[in-house]
Amino acid sequence: MSEPTAATAFFNPTSPFGSLTGWGCINVTPATSKQRAQALGSTGDELAFAMYDEKESVTAEYFATSDSAAIPVVGSIKEGYHIDSVAVNFSNTAYVTMSVTGHKHGSSAHPACRTYTGSLTTIGVKFGCPAAPLGVVIPTGAGVRSVSYNIQLNHVDELGAGGTFLAAENYDGSETVTVELCDTNDITAASGWSLTQGGHTFDRTSVETSTATVEKHITGVTPSNS
Repeated sequence: MSEPTAATAFFNPTSPFGSLTGWGCINVTPATSKQRAQALGSTGDELAFAMYDEKESVTAEYFATSDSAAIPVVGSIKEGYHIDSVAVNFSNTAYVTMSVTGHKHGSSAHPACRTYTGSLTTIGVKFGCPAAPLGVVIPTGAGVRSVSYNIQLNHVDELGAGGTFLAAENYDGSETVTVELCDTNDITAASGWSLTQGGHTFDRTSVETSTATVEKHITGVTPSNS
């Protein structure tokens, strides 16, 4: 009896955004989608349909290989993908990880759009947490347990007469930072940042903690060819 031919590939994901300085690719999750339009007849049943607005979205995960790993600029185009958002996560017991999401429109090349560069352009440490996290003022002597940094934007796509991709633009980029400390004192926002959430955790069997989330909005840069 012959063995079945394996259709499954293992290991070695390839970064869809090309080589990113200071990062190694962990996994990649692409997905394709289309919209479906239909025409109903007099009995309410479908007579015809058309597919339109083909789009491919992707999320790629990375781990830091350098203490100065660069964070991609949201709104930029890399390997044909428009970068929609970036999330960087720090833990006091692990290597730094980064998640990048992006999209492209079938065979249509994505045009250059407004870009947004955040306050954090390189990570600073590849293992553990930064001692002085961005966007917050922490109590003296507090231990940093985790930090998450997110930068994102609002993206608008416009379709042409036949339902295919025509144009796009970005607006209102923003960044958020969430910090968890081994400390019960309040965390405050640094200058230029807004404190949107704060809290504490008290537990009889674990460390007491403080958490906070801060937010900042960014001015976009219009590409020179626009």
